[in-house]
Amino acid sequence: MPRLPELTMETADPAVQEWMAGEEGALGTILNPTKLMGHRPPIAQAQEVLRQSIDESDQIEPQLRYLVYTFVAGRNGCPF
Repeated sequence: MPRLPELTMETADPAVQEWMAGEEGALGTILNPTKLMGHRPPIAQAQEVLRQSIDESDQIEPQLRYLVYTFVAGRNGCPF
């Protein structure tokens, strides 16, 4: 039994709803971390800024970055 209920578009804060709608439009779904971190919008926003910073840093080649994403997701049991 999860300690926190997953947020939905109906139960999320309006600022988080906007983020969830954008994620759903881009990915076709709302990711589970978003449904949980949305309980604390400042944390959710900080996580998004961190993700964008990593993507835009150009420190890791895009092909390698996505290989790392896939590897980490597999290690965490997220199927592709």
